[in-house]
Amino acid sequence: MLLHLDKEKIARCFRRSLPTYDEAARVQKELAVRLLQCLEALPDATFRRVLEIGCCTGVLTEMLCCDKPVETLFLNDLVPEFEKVTLNKLPRRQSLHVTPLFGDIETLALPPDINLVISGATFQWLADLPAFFSRLGRELTSGSYLAFSLFGPGTLQEFSQLTSVGLGYRSDKEVCLLLEEDFVMEEQVSFQDKLFFPSVREILYHIRATGVGGVSEYRWSRETLASFEKRYRQEFGDKKGLPVSYSCSCFLARRR
Repeated sequence: MLLHLDKEKIARCFRRSLPTYDEAARVQKELAVRLLQCLEALPDATFRRVLEIGCCTGVLTEMLCCDKPVETLFLNDLVPEFEKVTLNKLPRRQSLHVTPLFGDIETLALPPDINLVISGATFQWLADLPAFFSRLGRELTSGSYLAFSLFGPGTLQEFSQLTSVGLGYRSDKEVCLLLEEDFVMEEQVSFQDKLFFPSVREILYHIRATGVGGVSEYRWSRETLASFEKRYRQEFGDKKGLPVSYSCSCFLARRR
């Protein structure tokens, strides 16, 4: 399954979310905590040379570098403006060396001798995930690790059900099958999260504030927005408000 994604539009939406992302990305922050919990048993040598894909504003980056003895960090994101924001969050210690590697990870050359590739909620934005996993299988050395979180089917399901707009999320089974040729799955855990908002306008602000508008530029008029809110309340609303669902998974795999 190849995704026909407009990378320029995705970058534009995430760039626009820079001032609002940290406050709005509650699920992404919790997902970063969960992903790091999967790394607890890994030896310190795993963190000598780390490639982070999709650092965004540095939510996962900061947690990783404060919690683990990272020596060399190759920092990647599609949006180069995130570099300064992320670097400002990192701990000031001489043993940490950061090398920026900004651009589309699907076309960039990967650094050599990586011990760990880590990515928080980014791989659903890759156009050809099977090809990228195969590439990691070719280029990573035996015993290195791949750790990532991913949003799956059911994410933003209320919005998608009413608008037919969404991303082609992969199931956990699909992801594991893509990895099995080159990797051994060490851990895989899944979570269901739900946020509640008082109005559809707040939901749309949340989606925009976290950069997810890159899925589509759905256009609203006063009439379509009013109709959308009415249907949303009728079909999904409860005493807590209007829900937004997230289906999340964390994966830790070792290169064979």
